[in-house]
Amino acid sequence: MSELELNTRKEKLETRFSLNVEWPENRVFPSFSSPDTLYVIDLRNINFYKDFKHLPLTTLQGLVNREKPRIYIVFTKNDQEWLNELVKYTNIQVITSSSEDVMKKFSNYAKGYIVYDPSLPDTVNLATTMAGINDCIVIHPEDENWVKSFGIKLFKDLRGSFKSRYQVYLWAYENLWPNCSHRLLLPMSPGPPVCTHNHMQVAMRDYAIALKLFVHYLSVHNEEEREIFCKLLEEMPNNTAVLGWHGGEEVTTVALASIYNKFVVVMSHHHGPLSFANPTVWSGIQLDPPPKFRQPPVNLKKIARALDQKRIFVTFYVTDGDNMQFDFNLKEMWDDPHRGEIPIAWTVSPFLADIAPLIIRYYSETMSPNDTFVCGPSGAGYWYPFMNKAYISSYLNITKNYLERVNLRYVEILGFTEYAAAMYSKTLNIIAIKKEYSNLWQEAYYRHGGSAYYLSETPVPILIGVLHYTNKTSNIFKTRLLAMKETFKDRPLFLLIVSHPWDFKSARTRSKDLSKLSSIVKEFAKDDEFTFVNFHEFTLLLNPKYGIHYAEDLLDNVKNSVSPESLKEAEANLEKAKDFYNKKRWQEASSYVNKALQCIASVLYPEK
Repeated sequence: MSELELNTRKEKLETRFSLNVEWPENRVFPSFSSPDTLYVIDLRNINFYKDFKHLPLTTLQGLVNREKPRIYIVFTKNDQEWLNELVKYTNIQVITSSSEDVMKKFSNYAKGYIVYDPSLPDTVNLATTMAGINDCIVIHPEDENWVKSFGIKLFKDLRGSFKSRYQVYLWAYENLWPNCSHRLLLPMSPGPPVCTHNHMQVAMRDYAIALKLFVHYLSVHNEEEREIFCKLLEEMPNNTAVLGWHGGEEVTTVALASIYNKFVVVMSHHHGPLSFANPTVWSGIQLDPPPKFRQPPVNLKKIARALDQKRIFVTFYVTDGDNMQFDFNLKEMWDDPHRGEIPIAWTVSPFLADIAPLIIRYYSETMSPNDTFVCGPSGAGYWYPFMNKAYISSYLNITKNYLERVNLRYVEILGFTEYAAAMYSKTLNIIAIKKEYSNLWQEAYYRHGGSAYYLSETPVPILIGVLHYTNKTSNIFKTRLLAMKETFKDRPLFLLIVSHPWDFKSARTRSKDLSKLSSIVKEFAKDDEFTFVNFHEFTLLLNPKYGIHYAEDLLDNVKNSVSPESLKEAEANLEKAKDFYNKKRWQEASSYVNKALQCIASVLYPEK
């Protein structure tokens, strides 16, 4: 298909959405109109393996919310807690409703119902795609009489129409894809036996309907299915998103997306079929002014004392924030009473600016001085720079826009290359780059002797995880942290500790629990050689460009309140830092910036 044909098709597709869904070209995700009343259904007590009434309800939700968000469905405790926050932050009226009440009130939005074939589970995805295009709802055969009772008539019965998954998706590609939006591609697990991890994907079905998305569960490890998947990628515009992957096929899916100038934003995953529900509601809550993430404060007195005493600087880092489901579910850890006692860098997606700006506002307004926010891999969306060097520049333009919108100053890169890191540093206004996913302890031990190093052309430090923390292996972690102290004698020493969200699960309750790590931090804080700092403080001491600007601002703020003589040593160290900076000797430049910070601190906080 030619570029002209693709662009013409794209322009036609833009006219097919409700006028209440805004999707300008400079946004990866659309915004819905602002809700004023929400009819809330609570489905927490249903068995999602046996009760399929969620299908007509979520698909009706998509039809209704396309015009104006009016239906909110509670599937989990998290959905209810976010609804409580929504009530606090907005004037939206909430009306508790039954499934029957909502079906009666809004049944006129559905032009018919589509019956999927339970003997071929992937037909639920075909039915969802078809329903979005034709303004219908999707049902399991057992619920046919129930939906008929609301006056909704049969549109299409898919039972017996197909013999294989491949036939389902080939037919959908040939017959439905031309009428779908090409700006997002949504995988949704149809559940057992295709995916045995969990029941079918429930959350996100409203989004698929409202935006007329192509819904699939194509396996890129199957040759026939991969061919269809690649055709879809090829026909999508550049800089658009794939919203997950089939089963455990993460790496191959992200690699293919990268090759085709796309990226992945996980909003649907077989391990979280109920996670990130109601996106058609959250995307309608646009705030003015748009919320931004904040930098935590710098405790100059603390870090200057630690530099003076030649200590080890330690901070923690939690991965997987590129996954929108994690950003939504982070609230569980966020509400932990021990959060704030541990300096943690939380990865998040900048696309929250489009999809759920209220969540940005909540996290930003409730953050502690120990919380920092980092852009997850590998920028705006998840991709591998090493797979497609030619796409880096275009991708970074998207990333730059979103990072500036939400004020994220750090980024993680998976599929890291030095060329990519240099381009990121040049294009983005960032303080540091986190390299790869897990800890790289061998590289930290044998190459760098710590968690940071520099490229020759950029002062932005490259950070690597030196240790991995989990609640289950906390004693091993303590032993290794003490070993780092004994092994590396150079000071200051910078140690970045990496964890995945599931590493904090309690063996007893299976919920996430920060108490064990909090007790370890308190224990090691008593050791005179360790200082725990937030990620902002950690990177301030490693980025000479940022450090010079920070020190200059400090000097400007204090010069009228202290004698000029007392600042001479700080100014002299800052000049040396600039000299080394101009010579691209980044480590020496940082060293003199830190000396300048020590001098300023000694003036502001003289020892008594």
